[in-house]
Amino acid sequence: MAAANAKRPRADKGRADKGEAEKPLAAIRLKQKQSGKEKRIATGFAWDLFLFAGVFGLPLFLRRLPQWGATILALWCFDLLIGRVPAGAAATHVAETALFVVFLTVQLWLGFVGNRLTVKAFLAHGWIIDPSNDPGIKRLIERWNLG
Repeated sequence: MAAANAKRPRADKGRADKGEAEKPLAAIRLKQKQSGKEKRIATGFAWDLFLFAGVFGLPLFLRRLPQWGATILALWCFDLLIGRVPAGAAATHVAETALFVVFLTVQLWLGFVGNRLTVKAFLAHGWIIDPSNDPGIKRLIERWNLG
């Protein structure tokens, strides 16, 4: 009976070591060549874009993504147009529902890929990825096609 109550080695001990090696990268650091300024951009879900991109695209313009900010503004203009065009109640309802689905889809997509788009925009404006020997950064560069 004492043998049955003896502590057994945990089966997930090996998983803890493997989990540390596979730990997701929290952020990528960028550096501006001329001024030496540094910027840290998260690598996960972009909650600010998901929640606030619908506010006239303001976070998109602040992240140097003017084309996506203009897309959100165009959707808002279309929304205003739907309200002004004389149409039946059913047609207006269908159009508003479709527009809601488009807004939600764009905001979800921006949440998932917004940080990658931000890094690419900063790289296009002369910023560089802060050199590091971290294998997580190397995997991220390959996965996001920043290479």
